[in-house]
Amino acid sequence: MNYAARVAETKAAAARTVRQNQRRGTAPPAELPDDPAVFAGRQAELAQLRDEVGRPALGGDDEAARCRVLIVAGRRGSGRTALAVRFARTVAADYPDGQFFVRMSEPGGEPVPVDCAAEILLDALGEPRPPAPLPDPDADPGDRPGSSGPAALREALAGRQVLLVLDDVRKAEQVEALLPPGDGCLVVAVTSGPLTGLTDARPVVIGGLGASAATAVLVAHAGDTRIVCDPVAARTLAETLACHPMALCLVGGWLRARPRASVTDVLRLLAAQAAESPRVVLAKRPGAAEPGVEPLLRAFDLVRDGLPAQAATLLRLLTLAPGGVTDPRTASALLGCPVDAAAVHLATLAEQQLLRPVGRDGRHELPECLREPLAALLAGDRPAETELARARLLERLTRLLTACCHQLAPGAGPAPDPLPGPLRFGGSAEAWRWLDAELPVLREALDTAAADGALDGLAMRLATALVRALPLWAGGAQPVAADLYALHGTVLELALRGRLHRQQAAALVNLGDLHATAGEHRRALERYRSALGPARAADDHVAVCRILEAVAGAFRASGDLVRAADWYGRALGLRRRRGEQADEVRLLVRLAAVHSAQGRMGDALKDYRAAAALHRRLGDPAGAVGATLGAARVQELAGHPDQAVRTLRDALEEARGLAGAPGVRLRTQVLLRSAELLERTGDAEGGRARREQAAALGLPQVRRSQEEAAHQAVTE
Repeated sequence: MNYAARVAETKAAAARTVRQNQRRGTAPPAELPDDPAVFAGRQAELAQLRDEVGRPALGGDDEAARCRVLIVAGRRGSGRTALAVRFARTVAADYPDGQFFVRMSEPGGEPVPVDCAAEILLDALGEPRPPAPLPDPDADPGDRPGSSGPAALREALAGRQVLLVLDDVRKAEQVEALLPPGDGCLVVAVTSGPLTGLTDARPVVIGGLGASAATAVLVAHAGDTRIVCDPVAARTLAETLACHPMALCLVGGWLRARPRASVTDVLRLLAAQAAESPRVVLAKRPGAAEPGVEPLLRAFDLVRDGLPAQAATLLRLLTLAPGGVTDPRTASALLGCPVDAAAVHLATLAEQQLLRPVGRDGRHELPECLREPLAALLAGDRPAETELARARLLERLTRLLTACCHQLAPGAGPAPDPLPGPLRFGGSAEAWRWLDAELPVLREALDTAAADGALDGLAMRLATALVRALPLWAGGAQPVAADLYALHGTVLELALRGRLHRQQAAALVNLGDLHATAGEHRRALERYRSALGPARAADDHVAVCRILEAVAGAFRASGDLVRAADWYGRALGLRRRRGEQADEVRLLVRLAAVHSAQGRMGDALKDYRAAAALHRRLGDPAGAVGATLGAARVQELAGHPDQAVRTLRDALEEARGLAGAPGVRLRTQVLLRSAELLERTGDAEGGRARREQAAALGLPQVRRSQEEAAHQAVTE
């Protein structure tokens, strides 16, 4: 298959994956969010963004055309993302090849690596991800090859008309790495300040709303009756909160939850709050004195003080939710309450604008501008209670993931303990949707737990479940080899920290297997040999045998047949001492193949004959025939074709004693081997007779091979 055909097949496979996801009901990755439910004002900013799209580039006509970048700059909570999404919706028709949204920072504030963002966008476009090489821990960070994801994305976007909204960008390099070539695409970058590294990109800076827009936000959340009845108080409230969009949303939610409260009541509570001494938690919060933050903190404090006790506790604990997104299952684990009660608490928090709905499956997201004050409040809780919530969350995620894997591959292992009714999956489609949505959450939960170090046992269980789940999700281990490598590295780290020798050996073997599959046999050998010590320390003889065999296989694959034979011999001796005959016979065949490759035909023949005899003792005549075929091949290579013919005749007699389809296939194989040997020794008539006997057994592939051979003879 040529390169173009391979590329076409890869793209077709990616398209099939996208269609499978759509059949499962999974939302496409990087989907542009719905138009904001409440959007007031910002008409001048929208007009400025539209003008920027049509503005000529500063470089002039001689400079190569490049993608236009618009910057929406503002503090968190200012409505900057809502403005970018609204603008993207208004110009969507000009970009018919798609409009996509990617968040460029983690909930904790760390920038998202550009290769991760590129892979998300490639998935959204239905393009294949470039293969990710396994990391080399011994290499210098500066010498490690960079990701090819951004380059693949730029290639995929060439000639297309696509709109990208990059939310919460932290540095200009995140945008530059993803810029499409040419001028057919548009990138809208949302950030907290000007991205000075980007040329020809002038920011649209947003601050507080105008007075009429601020009143409209209050009306949208609290209803128009109380606002219209007291317009002066409503305007005073907006000015008190500096027309801060998020602060207005919070106060509007507070009013909606209290139909009998008036705008004057809100002003009175805010005045009383200002008269009190500053709260210790918020006063110590970094950035509390930053201009524009105080109105948000005052509104947040007002709403939080009026929450029921359990809802307030859950709100603080939601900062522990991986990815900043939670559903009733996760919330119930954090709070230690039934799922139905957790759903009620989430609805209460969402009603007061402390959470934002994500999709239509009961998931909610904590606004990023509230994470810092909530984390400061959580730091004041008792550490034991916080750790217990983390433990409940990890336990719940692990049980859900295990149940999900069993739903997707029911015969792959023992059935897990059944979950309570509200936690169960309704079927494989629901399990797929959950896994697609929660996989990044599960990975982040594992990384956080491993870094924390207080819950290593639960982290180990979650890592083991993820190792099983990833190949199910990807349709095989190869597409997620780099992710599996990172998971096994996490298991190794946890095992080293807990002095768990058995798990340490298993992680090293799994890492070695990934290197071997990638053809990196030197590094595979290093991993395998490092695993021997922990396996022996754990007195795990099964693992030791497995490692000895893996080392031998790595030497064989790298061409060092002398060491391969030596290590196969060590593994064979240990299997014999333990009486593990099924493993012994397998090793005899592998050792015979190595001896044959070395030219040690006498040793190879002895190994094959020993394997055939052991197969017979184990009641496996088919295996005995296979070993006998190996012996015949060795005899032919040693220059004894007559002996090989007699050995094949013995194999045919033994194969005739096997009934059913397996016996027919085995007899066919022996007859074809015999035909090839006779033809190589000059007995064309005997070879033809053997092929006719094989064809008479009725296997379709034999008839096809006969027809192809006849056609080739005619054409020659």
